[in-house]
Amino acid sequence: MKLLGLIGGVSPESTVIYYRLLNDAAKVRLGSTHAANVLLYTLDYGIMIEHYEARDWTAFIAEVVKGGMHLADAGADSLIICSNTTHIAADAVAHATGLPVIHLLDVLAEAMYASGVAKPLLLGTPVVMSEMHYRDTLAKRYDGDVLVPDDDDQVIIGRIILDELVNGKVLGDSRRELIDIIDRHKTKGADGVILGCTELCMILAQEHSNLPVFDTTALHAAAASAFAFEEE
Repeated sequence: MKLLGLIGGVSPESTVIYYRLLNDAAKVRLGSTHAANVLLYTLDYGIMIEHYEARDWTAFIAEVVKGGMHLADAGADSLIICSNTTHIAADAVAHATGLPVIHLLDVLAEAMYASGVAKPLLLGTPVVMSEMHYRDTLAKRYDGDVLVPDDDDQVIIGRIILDELVNGKVLGDSRRELIDIIDRHKTKGADGVILGCTELCMILAQEHSNLPVFDTTALHAAAASAFAFEEE
């Protein structure tokens, strides 16, 4: 089993989910007494959210690279950035460490092509939805027409993620707001839903929509497990 280096902490809530999924996958492959072979470097969410809110991407990326370097020095065979937004640093981390970075958007694009989705709705942090880095990076891998919510809906989604989910709060009223947003975009032609924030799997799942729902956390963790067991 290869040694996976996890860059987590943005936020800790989703990092815990990655850890559980990786261990569950190891148990399936090796038996119930086994665990995944991982190293974890936890970024300080308090520091990262300050850089995020200031849109200080130089400082933000530098923190992620520092985490990647620590994991490389500790012997990791590959790196996994446990956050959609934080993939803004993926190329810099790969360059600095020389290690393969299991890129979340590679996995997402592959899943959407396999499902035949052509017009998915992207839900995520305000940066993921409103700025072009995430969508431009995805567009290099996937040629579908990615929809984004309007400004008012982005405010709602941002509140649910940044005020609630990252603090471990999963509220039924907020789930209904998200489902309403998805339903409205279904009438505009959306044929899939991207959970483009690793915390969104805490509140939304396939059972909440009759459109294909792409849980980036689960997809990413599955790809990391496949790499660890050299199944790719």
